[in-house]
Amino acid sequence: MKSFSRVLMTAVFAFLFAAVAQAQSYPSKPIRMIIPFAAGGGADTNMRQILPEMNKQVQGQFVIDNRPGANGIMAAEIAAKSAPDGYTIFVATNSTHSANPHLYKKLPYDALGDFDPIGMVGQTAPVLLKGAKLNVANLKQVVELARKSPGTLNFAITNTSSLLSTEAFKRAAGVKLTNINYKSGPQAVTDLASGHIDFVFGDMATAGGLIKAGRVQPLAVASARRLAAYPEVPTVAEAGVPGVEVEIWVGLFAPRGTPREIIADLNQALIASLQLEGTKANFATVGMDARPMATQEFIQYVRQQYEHWGQMIRDAGIQPE
Repeated sequence: MKSFSRVLMTAVFAFLFAAVAQAQSYPSKPIRMIIPFAAGGGADTNMRQILPEMNKQVQGQFVIDNRPGANGIMAAEIAAKSAPDGYTIFVATNSTHSANPHLYKKLPYDALGDFDPIGMVGQTAPVLLKGAKLNVANLKQVVELARKSPGTLNFAITNTSSLLSTEAFKRAAGVKLTNINYKSGPQAVTDLASGHIDFVFGDMATAGGLIKAGRVQPLAVASARRLAAYPEVPTVAEAGVPGVEVEIWVGLFAPRGTPREIIADLNQALIASLQLEGTKANFATVGMDARPMATQEFIQYVRQQYEHWGQMIRDAGIQPE
């Protein structure tokens, strides 16, 4: 019995020593940051804005790995099955961690069980965008056109935020629309500007350049308040269709079991990056609010959003696939 106790204590001390040694030498190689959306999308743009400061804070190098498609399912699975050593970070969103568990009967990852939350990056909301070629000036005219010609207006669906916004809009306005699935936001916005589709609930980070060029126009934001960077764009409720409020969030996660010391270091690096005035200004230009959070606060937020999105999806009448 004494021999077994000594062996057990030796193993415990060896494990603790290895964990401390790893944390002290971290990082000793590049850190892969998996983003479940295409380059140029909202989450990708936001992370590229803060990576220089995060590199500085952790004295390392983050390498972005874009894995778009399937509402982030493939990327989330890769991240969930990666070694919990601090060298894989997942840029999760409301799609991967709030909506997918309620949209699909079976997922290859557990949104709450397979990840350790690190911290919040920011929040924004979908904006109803139209191509400049389409002859409507406001949301009221969109509703009138949709009622006049049911099912003829095409809405691009690029992720769960655009899906839920579109379905909530259909329900609230009492109109019939046609959903067109896209693999990425940038592709949908490009087609929007070219007149291949009529509308998309997208993000300002993706559409900002085309908005400035006058090729895409924002009509309304699906949130309770206007975006600070676009104060002239009304909310959907202000434009005459109440009941369409969808919160987009972006946060960092690690595979479950990542050492707590590393989680703490990454959280501190993230907070420091988000608190820079330059970061706040850059985020504001694309309609994103920087939201630094301690890890424990973020854990509670993720759980709350999980329940909230489940309820919204059920209220919208969307059946899991």
